[in-house]
Amino acid sequence: MITLSDFAPIHKCHKSSLDRIDVAVFPLGLVAKDLDKNGVQSLLSLLSRPVLPTSWSPSAELPFDHSWLELTHNRHIFVCTHGARDPLCGIHGGQLLKELRQVIETRHLQKHMAAWATSHIGGHKFAANAIVYPRGDWYATWCDRCRGAKGAPVADAETIVDAALSDSVWWDAWRGAINMTKEDQVDTWLKHNSGHEHCGHQAEDTFETWVPPAASVRGTGVH
Repeated sequence: MITLSDFAPIHKCHKSSLDRIDVAVFPLGLVAKDLDKNGVQSLLSLLSRPVLPTSWSPSAELPFDHSWLELTHNRHIFVCTHGARDPLCGIHGGQLLKELRQVIETRHLQKHMAAWATSHIGGHKFAANAIVYPRGDWYATWCDRCRGAKGAPVADAETIVDAALSDSVWWDAWRGAINMTKEDQVDTWLKHNSGHEHCGHQAEDTFETWVPPAASVRGTGVH
């Protein structure tokens, strides 16, 4: 998955062109810096290898300036706010992002958690959509649960933050994980949501610890 995000800025060397970009690769934790077109190709070639680099790999193995994120204790939440793709993402995604940042600030979690805007990540009809790294869990707060034009209620933001902090899953809003097939996502959701009611009549939110399958090359998210 490749999206634009305010996490990795675009460097505008000229007003009329986007010459260089920073690219953050999740859940790998790699940040490739100031890439031109050749640099992007080098990064994609690197990510196609059967064995991916880690923060312990020799710097010489990476042919571009880079850094590594500390993901052991830190959490990054990406929310689709791509209103040009679908107004639902712009309205509900923007509101969820605002509420997430509010919750993070109120709880003084800025050193351990951050929320970012990102471009389209699919499923706009379920907006607002969010992906939590490093686990890669994908959430949809569903616009039919929102409060009109005001967007997602603060409770959704608080629940996502709680799940991220505890390394657990909010099954009521879980859409899958980036390294799972569609069939595996459906099977997993049904297993953990058996007997729940949805669409305005949700069961009480429950959290369970669940470890997603090991990330594969196909499951790597690029922002």
